[in-house]
Amino acid sequence: MPVYKENDLLPTLGALIECEKTQFPVEIIFVINHPENSKPQEKEKSLRSVVQIEEFVKNHNCELTFHIIKAYDLPSKKAGVGLARKIGMDEAAFRLNSINQDGVILCFDADSQCTPNYLREVEKHFLEYSNCNGASIHYEHPLYLENGKLNDAIVLYELHLRYYIQALKYTGYPFAFHTIGSSMAVRSTVYQKQGGMNQRKAGEDFYFLHKIIPLGDFHNISTTKVIPSARISDRVPFGTGRAMKEHQDQTKDLELSYDFGSFSVIKSFLEEIERETTENLPNTVIKFLRENNFLSELEKIQSQSKNANHFKERFFEWFNGFKMLKLVHFLRDNYFPEKPLILDANQLLKEIGIIHQTELSALELLERYRNLDKECTGFKQ
Repeated sequence: MPVYKENDLLPTLGALIECEKTQFPVEIIFVINHPENSKPQEKEKSLRSVVQIEEFVKNHNCELTFHIIKAYDLPSKKAGVGLARKIGMDEAAFRLNSINQDGVILCFDADSQCTPNYLREVEKHFLEYSNCNGASIHYEHPLYLENGKLNDAIVLYELHLRYYIQALKYTGYPFAFHTIGSSMAVRSTVYQKQGGMNQRKAGEDFYFLHKIIPLGDFHNISTTKVIPSARISDRVPFGTGRAMKEHQDQTKDLELSYDFGSFSVIKSFLEEIERETTENLPNTVIKFLRENNFLSELEKIQSQSKNANHFKERFFEWFNGFKMLKLVHFLRDNYFPEKPLILDANQLLKEIGIIHQTELSALELLERYRNLDKECTGFKQ
């Protein structure tokens, strides 16, 4: 759990100690971190976080074991959530190796909470599915502000995230999983074999999981829930906190999202791949492949594949989550400008037969999309 510029860890600590008892022991590793060029008040927050954790442990009798790593004055060029996660996950892997256990490394955030069955359900899943390499855990942001008013910004932001994943599923893309840093899990040996966590200042979760997902046996765990914070934050260049800040500053319009038409094009593209051909690719996709020097790579994969299954396997190894996102952005910037999120989120539900003529509100759509995500296990039961 990275801890940076936190004012109050008590809600998070309280949620974790309320978790139901697990079969195997659980250790919580806090990486209290700040860059070397931090302001004095930011460094003071790190010291206060340590004191708060130590006092909490002293005053509560719980079965969880707490470890604090004081990652102070990290090099400013590298300091950030990626490096903090790496420090903690590397330590977790080291501790598991020291007792000869291939345990599960969970990522959480210092401003997140969870339902009481969180640890038990994750443990249960990895015990039941011994082939599971990693997992995305169901998450839901709190939708109401302290005054009880609906937080329209977080409704739109979370709907955008879920619309994107469900739109990718609609296209037939096999790696359509949420990549949220506070709700992901990986086996220790898998983590180590893939070179561990990267040191990106933002998007570390996306790039890390898109090394794990293509390995196969990546699951959604929907029997529990992580509750990420919906607060405004400037700690990372993008993500929930940044989106909330940009919405407040009116520099980002959360009512807009990807045009559904772009996913129809991608669906046609992937259907050609499923037919083991590249002869009838959409012109827009061909232009994308040419401009990114991907066309020759695709042709090379096709010519060197032993059979149809080998071609598809190699294609999806190559066409990873980053390339997919680049294609979506290319189509947005050149052919399909952003459209009202509510309009296209409704259209997708109509295309997949969830609704017919009804037009749902943003909140109603979010509930439908949450339920859709819960239904997607990512594997055959």
